[in-house]
Amino acid sequence: MSSSERMVVSAPMSFAGAAGRTMNWLWHDKPTWLRAVVSWWAVPVLLVLWWLVIAGWYVVFGLLLAPYRLLRRGSRKRKRQDKMHAETLEAIRKNAQDGT
Repeated sequence: MSSSERMVVSAPMSFAGAAGRTMNWLWHDKPTWLRAVVSWWAVPVLLVLWWLVIAGWYVVFGLLLAPYRLLRRGSRKRKRQDKMHAETLEAIRKNAQDGT
């Protein structure tokens, strides 16, 4: 597997991003003896520690940012609805022109 295929795109403060970075850091491209001696216990220990930090971050900042996230979600939904409406109007206009 090439290094570009193992590149972690997920955010570092996400559970998937933390897991991917831990695996890349401690598991991939390491000799078999190192994986057998250290990585089998170090990966789970680091994942638990990182996930506890991430969960704490979500509890503190996630609750503070909930109103903002709800507003942004509503904004994105309205933007999608406006775009769908414009596409529908464009299709109606195109059909009207083709039929005339």
